[in-house]
Amino acid sequence: MAKRRIAIIGAGLAGAACARALKAAGHTCQLFDKARGPGGRLSTRRVDTPLGEAGFDHGAQFITARGEGFSALMQEARDAGAAAIWDARLVSIDRRGNLEPLRKEDRWIGVPGMNALVKHALGGFDVQFGARVVRLAGGPGAWMLVLEDGRREGPFDAVAITIPPEQLVDLLARTDGDFSSQIAQGNAAQIGPCQAVMTVLDAPFDPGFDGAKLYGGALAWMARMGSRPGRTGPEVWILHATTGWSRANLEASPDAVVRNLVEEAHVRFGFPARPVWSAAHRWRYALSEKAPGTPFALDETGTVGCAGDWRLGGRAELAWDSGAALGEALAKS
Repeated sequence: MAKRRIAIIGAGLAGAACARALKAAGHTCQLFDKARGPGGRLSTRRVDTPLGEAGFDHGAQFITARGEGFSALMQEARDAGAAAIWDARLVSIDRRGNLEPLRKEDRWIGVPGMNALVKHALGGFDVQFGARVVRLAGGPGAWMLVLEDGRREGPFDAVAITIPPEQLVDLLARTDGDFSSQIAQGNAAQIGPCQAVMTVLDAPFDPGFDGAKLYGGALAWMARMGSRPGRTGPEVWILHATTGWSRANLEASPDAVVRNLVEEAHVRFGFPARPVWSAAHRWRYALSEKAPGTPFALDETGTVGCAGDWRLGGRAELAWDSGAALGEALAKS
């Protein structure tokens, strides 16, 4: 089979898996991502605070690996020093305060931050960050990517799109061609939001857990960053709101989000009511709620495909599986 050049829009886990599958089949690829650096929902933010630099894994809190392919990636990342198992006090707490340990399984994190997992997966590939693709031009076998700043990249034999469905639909709607099936599936998928709060405390805080899945209020999750391997610095906690609360308060001011979530943590667990430093981050596309159930989709020409966790479910491993399946399909088409 002739060597082909393929563009991948989106440089998260799905994009990295797609790139690896294409490389294994002997093809070359170039990745484009609108973000300033790797991570997506596996992001790590570092900020200067009154108590020094603090690091926050403010998106996905850990990764589980149950299949052979993704487990191999985690082992590979650990061998490279980019991953470790988070062995901590992880519990679930119901609305009455009853505490139960979370089901025992390996929960992987990136080292020194969650985005290290994506950096490792993308190692050796040509990735352009800060490159937002707004439409495709040309046609099958000669696709051009039109970027927001007016640049054009290409031509490419095929294009893999691994971005959230709302962004996928917008991109394909701007592109000539029959993408009706992909657009319909993108419109049918549902990804819920998540409001996240990052806090720095002036003293250690121990509510009896390092990470907790919560029920019965606005909070869905709390975690102490210092309990994670490779984390140093001041006492740092992450608070995540439920999808329902986040959707209802999607346009709330950052101050209001911080105030509400910190107040609930204070009432339920005695969390300090006045953190030394705090900030909110809105994940507009955080958790897959409704998925097509197939790992990828191709247009009728077999040269434009889409993948991502939104196709199979919310776990990071499903994003990887989806991207790998799309890469294998494009390699053969």
